[in-house]
Amino acid sequence: MIARISGPGHKISQYEISDRELPAGSTLGAPRGTLLIKATGALEKLYSAQAGIDMFGTLVLHYWDGRTGIPLVPMPGDFIINPSHQEHIFELSNRVTVREDIFMLNSMPRGDDRRDVDPPAAYYTVELQNDATEAVEISTYASIHLNGGFTSVAGTVYDAANNAFVVRNEDEPDVVRIAACSVSPESYEVTVDGSKPSAATFPGKLSNTVLDSCDQPIGIFHLSHRLRPNARAKFYFVLTFSLEGEKDARAAFGSLPPAEDALEKTAEHYEIILNRAVVVTPDPEVNRGVLWAKANMLRSQSLTQQGWCFVNDPTRSNNSVGRDTAWYANGCDYVMPGFSKEILRWYIDHIEPNGMVVEYFDIRNGKTDDYGLNINDDTPLIIMALWHHFCITGDREFLEEVFPKAQRAANYILSQRNGEGLVWCTADKTSDWGIVGWRNIIDGYRLSGATTELNSECYAALRMVSYMAEELGDRDKRQHYADCADDLRTAINEHLLDKSRNLYYLNIDVDGTKRADVTCDLVFPVMFGVAEHEVAANIIARLSIPEFWTDAGLHTVPRNDINYQPTTGHGLLGGVWSGPTFWFAFAAAAFNPEFMAYALSVSFKHYSQDPRRNNTVPGQFSEWLHGETLTNQGMMLSPWFAPKYLWAAIEGAAGLTSGSKPDLKPRPSNAWSWIGVHNLQLRGNDVSWFAVRTPDLRVYTNYPFDSVEADQLYHEDITDSVHVSGDSAVRLALRRNDRAVVLIGNTLDRTITTAVTVKDRHLHGMSLVRAYNTLRREWIEIPEFDGAALKEGFPIQINSGGFAVLEFHGEQL
Repeated sequence: MIARISGPGHKISQYEISDRELPAGSTLGAPRGTLLIKATGALEKLYSAQAGIDMFGTLVLHYWDGRTGIPLVPMPGDFIINPSHQEHIFELSNRVTVREDIFMLNSMPRGDDRRDVDPPAAYYTVELQNDATEAVEISTYASIHLNGGFTSVAGTVYDAANNAFVVRNEDEPDVVRIAACSVSPESYEVTVDGSKPSAATFPGKLSNTVLDSCDQPIGIFHLSHRLRPNARAKFYFVLTFSLEGEKDARAAFGSLPPAEDALEKTAEHYEIILNRAVVVTPDPEVNRGVLWAKANMLRSQSLTQQGWCFVNDPTRSNNSVGRDTAWYANGCDYVMPGFSKEILRWYIDHIEPNGMVVEYFDIRNGKTDDYGLNINDDTPLIIMALWHHFCITGDREFLEEVFPKAQRAANYILSQRNGEGLVWCTADKTSDWGIVGWRNIIDGYRLSGATTELNSECYAALRMVSYMAEELGDRDKRQHYADCADDLRTAINEHLLDKSRNLYYLNIDVDGTKRADVTCDLVFPVMFGVAEHEVAANIIARLSIPEFWTDAGLHTVPRNDINYQPTTGHGLLGGVWSGPTFWFAFAAAAFNPEFMAYALSVSFKHYSQDPRRNNTVPGQFSEWLHGETLTNQGMMLSPWFAPKYLWAAIEGAAGLTSGSKPDLKPRPSNAWSWIGVHNLQLRGNDVSWFAVRTPDLRVYTNYPFDSVEADQLYHEDITDSVHVSGDSAVRLALRRNDRAVVLIGNTLDRTITTAVTVKDRHLHGMSLVRAYNTLRREWIEIPEFDGAALKEGFPIQINSGGFAVLEFHGEQL
């Protein structure tokens, strides 16, 4: 079953799906904690990455008829999955409609250092509405696993003043958890009787007692409501905790806003982030992919004693990985650059004495590991991410701060070259200790020596250190690292390029063997500018063959390859990983934009297509898929893939070049006649642009890119002043003193009619000089136009996936 969704996808959106069609619920995070929702709609757990353990287990609700004592069976209902929360709407057998909503409190960080954040708080809200013609009595029982992932004996007290269970464990006395109800319960109890929460007979009034100490305590709140016809009752439960003792836990609990205010603050925070770097195309799946990528990123950001970071697995891990951090920052630079800066700074500040970047660190205590490798991909990737952050933000102070350590890392890379000039990994073990690169979790597998992946990354890193030096005015260092980069590129194309196939070797092994395996890793020399144009085109063609592709993305190894296994090595020898799909989309944009568009569209759409079968959650970027069944075999929310999607859409399809002087070369698929970006933060400016085929590609923007003609340069984005009717059209609008331009794009596969309304007073005084509409595929001069029509609504008809551009001229203002 496909989750129901409509509209162009670039704004706040939601998925609706039957509550019988999910394998798991949403993963929702905030700076101090992450919650997971069950397929049933119950809250599965609340996890603390800083503590590395579940603070609470399941919170589940059951409903009973208060008069007869019979269980009120839920009828089939629906989940509504929003970026910031998940709702569950269903009807009980007595015709009472239940609306449950689960979310993590997550409002905008406060203060210059962004360290003032909300306490960890998982909310579970309930609204009961009696749709029957008679009054009903409902007993609600909320049962909570109070011990979470702790195994030691827990002590629980009941705080009657706050309707709360307060829990701590013998071996972790400073970890204090509070589970509270917003209203005074009819009764309560702490028990070890696991059958009580789902008893076959009416539990009745509870004992109002707690067990002083036990190892698996279950806290139960019993609520009772009498509802007249059409009457409603609202209440909620909240879970919070502190790692700093009871006083801090109570202070945190006392600072929590009521659920309604908490949800409003959380939704506002999400809306602010989702309205940044908006990408619009004729394909609503791509638009939604970009929007939900930002939502996924916001869910995975944590503030710990080590600073801002994200972990490998948001509900189970406490490790932050260097390569994932680098890729994350590339996308995050466009929406939350402060977070990018913090996560990159940790790695560059904790560089090893020899100059190598660590593989990962434990966010609980800062302990690091590098798997004993002499070189890794984390080192060049972090260097590249540092440069990318400067290119997008223009933060020169940051560049000056990190350059000495980036230079040290570059020098270490140079020290690890072999006699042929290739960067050489000496590892002779397997898995993490013998694989240098992103596929490092394949058991019994070695990928070391000179790999094309690592050498391509190191070439790009050296090139970017030379750019850093140039930006800082050091010509000698600029020339030195530029020469070193050129030398490495020459060595790669001399020794790692199989000229008989015009494809690169996977690697030259430590035993000297040249391995010609064809894998998705072929994308690296294209992405990082190592391959000459002819070779790059050949690689994109090779990666575009049917054996590499599925309806959900790119195989890591093609299906007809001798090494193909759909699940071996966590899918890294034949499964489908989203990361390579997005890398391909970026690399293919200049060679095969049709496949670029296809890759971005199908990979994200898969998450909402038959989620129960595919083991996915609509809107969430899962980890890896079985190569044949395309069912998710890994995390339900993988934190590293969403930023790559955003990066591929902006720098691949939308064409932003993130160099020392950003430029623009949009690469819409031939099936796309238009593409646009709105409200992207670039060097302190709010930048927007759109490209349309008229029939040649024509670009309009409000940023002085060298590639854009002066006639198509505008000063201000006025998109928010332009409105279009219906939910299938998108709009972008730019203005300067004497001119304005408006794009209206159609995201449907059929012709639409929409009304354009403009509230900007400057446009009302301008004349509509000409318009281009893909229905006619020509510019039409409009000598007479009444600007007042824009106040009431100017009707425009647009064909399937097409657009209209309106150009206005007026007097100097």
